[in-house]
Amino acid sequence: MAVETIGEWHGHLDAHFTALRSRRDSHLPGSPVFALEHGLDLKKQLPRLKEVARAAVASSRLPAQPWLPLVVYAAEIGYGYEGDEYWPVFEAETPGWERRGSAGREYIRNKYELFATAYGGARPSGAWARWFKNIAWPITHAVLPVDLQRHLARLLSDYRHEFTAELLEDHDALGKRLAAYSGGTSSRFQKFAENTSLLGLVAGSLLLGDEDETPLLSADVLHRIVADLSHERQAGAQLRNAKRTAVQVRRKGLLGR
Repeated sequence: MAVETIGEWHGHLDAHFTALRSRRDSHLPGSPVFALEHGLDLKKQLPRLKEVARAAVASSRLPAQPWLPLVVYAAEIGYGYEGDEYWPVFEAETPGWERRGSAGREYIRNKYELFATAYGGARPSGAWARWFKNIAWPITHAVLPVDLQRHLARLLSDYRHEFTAELLEDHDALGKRLAAYSGGTSSRFQKFAENTSLLGLVAGSLLLGDEDETPLLSADVLHRIVADLSHERQAGAQLRNAKRTAVQVRRKGLLGR
């Protein structure tokens, strides 16, 4: 049966995120789940979900119960937007959002807090996240927005010769090391890098070999980021260089044990 109503979408997503939480706990208990890990087909299912989310915003009241479609919708906007202003982009893509005002932004934050409680969702951290409490949630759940990807690819390539087997296995340490070198990137990437745990998780996942899998990030999200990076020749080459070095370092580490 086709998923059509916002209630049906909520049920579909609830089952998906519940199963994802269970799988993640079987590998690494407590590791975060991201709204971008919705598992929807980007060409067939996601456009329909966006239509349903926009219809919900255009209605008289935002839904109190079937809220997961709006959480996913907000993360998708976070993944694709460029620049420093998230809410103007959200408003431009979502008819009727302007009249929601601050109550709408608080609604999104509250539903992300519910997501974090229900599914062990990622929680924003860092000075920027504490200051911008509303926007921090959808940006965090976008994992690695498109306009930040090239900065991370360059950072990984520039400092790939500092990789050690121990560093690659410790995502928190990797995130802190990369954040310390982020001074030459955009101001927005530097804000992103304040969440060193997220930075290390994403970087460590991207540095896995093609034959490897990570229990920390869904394969579809990881493949999506890599595919988007490949659209920029230089960024794609930088990621490949960094990944090649990481694979070699891991192999040497295994041989040395």
